[in-house]
Amino acid sequence: MIAVWIVAASFTIVGFLYGAPRLYKIIACKGRTTGRLLDARSASGTGTQPAKAKYEYYVDGKRYVGNTGWTNYGIFRFGQEYKVRYNPRKPQDSFINRSGMYINCILGIVFFLVGIGCFVIGGILLTIL
Repeated sequence: MIAVWIVAASFTIVGFLYGAPRLYKIIACKGRTTGRLLDARSASGTGTQPAKAKYEYYVDGKRYVGNTGWTNYGIFRFGQEYKVRYNPRKPQDSFINRSGMYINCILGIVFFLVGIGCFVIGGILLTIL
């Protein structure tokens, strides 16, 4: 029975730590502008490698540079404009729509919900057994 609690706690903690910052960023970044890709690179290796990109955007005439961080779900093409979402209170806090932010947030939420589900199942099993 202890294994159920360990699995439940692990999924819940990992899901929260992975999904919560991304969900906060999605909620906080309500401002919209367009940006331009400055640099993109992928990790070395074979198969599907994560990629990261550096982009610039302007808010009220001031230039900002953002970084996507490593992601497996980013779609980066040179010469293409990107929709940038930024926090109006802190314009340096931003992300580009095609950086995988939404997919990563959903993955974190799914892990969190699986953990909660394991807690519920564990509670049910505890009362039955």
